[in-house]
Amino acid sequence: MKVKIQVLIIIAFGFFISNSIAQPYVKNVIVLNEGHYDYTNSIQTVPVSVGSYDPITQQYTTFDVINNARFASCVVVDGNNIYVAADSFLIKYDRYTHARLDSQIVQGIRKIAVWNNQLLITRGQYLISYNSYFQVYDKNSLAFLYEFNTTVGPQYASEGIVVNNDTAYLAINNGFDYGNEVGYIGKVNLNAASYIGNVDLGPTAKNPFTIAYNGGSLYTVNNRDYTNASVSTMNIANGTLTTSDLATSSGCGASTLATNYIYYQVSGDTIIRRFDINTLTNYDIQHINKNIYGMVHDPINSIIYAGETDYTTYGKIFIYDMNGNVQGSFNVSVAPGEVALDIRNDAGISNITQNSNIFIFPNPAKDQICISNSTPIQNSTIIITDMMGKTVSQIAGSNTTLQTISVLNLSAGIYTIKVISDKMVTTQKFIKQ
Repeated sequence: MKVKIQVLIIIAFGFFISNSIAQPYVKNVIVLNEGHYDYTNSIQTVPVSVGSYDPITQQYTTFDVINNARFASCVVVDGNNIYVAADSFLIKYDRYTHARLDSQIVQGIRKIAVWNNQLLITRGQYLISYNSYFQVYDKNSLAFLYEFNTTVGPQYASEGIVVNNDTAYLAINNGFDYGNEVGYIGKVNLNAASYIGNVDLGPTAKNPFTIAYNGGSLYTVNNRDYTNASVSTMNIANGTLTTSDLATSSGCGASTLATNYIYYQVSGDTIIRRFDINTLTNYDIQHINKNIYGMVHDPINSIIYAGETDYTTYGKIFIYDMNGNVQGSFNVSVAPGEVALDIRNDAGISNITQNSNIFIFPNPAKDQICISNSTPIQNSTIIITDMMGKTVSQIAGSNTTLQTISVLNLSAGIYTIKVISDKMVTTQKFIKQ
């Protein structure tokens, strides 16, 4: 229930590189599907599930079905693990094998954030009151560590959570008590394990359900009373607070912070709007003709993954560029409301710095570039980046001795091409004429 990408051969440049700059890339997109629970008849018609999408092979695979969970609310990728919040379950998976490793009962679990070796948990549930709305667990053992009761900590159900400089910030909304919503940002000193207090967002910023950090400021998207919505901006250093109404006639259904914009959709609508966090005004509208349940920004590839569903029988993830144009899609299960990115770094791959078997040519290149090897490179990813380090192309290796890649659409300039496999990273610069 939602309240809501070493052998280093430089032919054209005539030298070897032994220490290349690590390149982050998206290995998997983790999708948490809420499924469908018939509350009238108390029947789970579609179970909660979690799956993985490989952007290279473009294949989606379900790796776990979570029985006895009526809904799901969060998925986080951190270190060697993936953490999921589903109904009253906190579940840990191996990031690389996707095997379920452990689980813990956490009544009312909503959102998860990671700080050092701790999992920070917000709580809340419809028609249920708790004596604590913020708890902390060990991220390795999932053992309970501590909590703040409602006397010294948050007094109401909380939702989004973000960490910056050893301080956790909570979106406190009382969102399950319809008609009695509140709007606060809660602050936790994580080093001292103490609750600093609340920041009142004001009467037009009730029911914050997401919170994000960017450039020294916190941003909350507020559902208010589900008939309107707003964005609050709080400067962490000086505490300056500004709330701006969104162009909505009903509550916000999904949102994500992407660079300088908050992408959001009104509940039941079929367009995405962009709110400019610099000018604090609505920037434009993207006509996607889809009703979105959840979305996340991929900063590596400058795209957005957004889930569509009918809440009972259907679920699909659409991939959009930053201007709302569809780049692809893949089928998932019902109600894909939470998406997380498994971003990896090729610095963790063994670098073999001399191997005369791999050649990348021609250089300079005009229309295409070829990768030649004496034997096929198994399970590889090929990434091309510009001089600023931005990924301009990411494709799967062909597992053949010769692969041809089109560079026709690239602007003239210098690029880096990387071939990443399980055992090595091959990096070379080339010139696009």
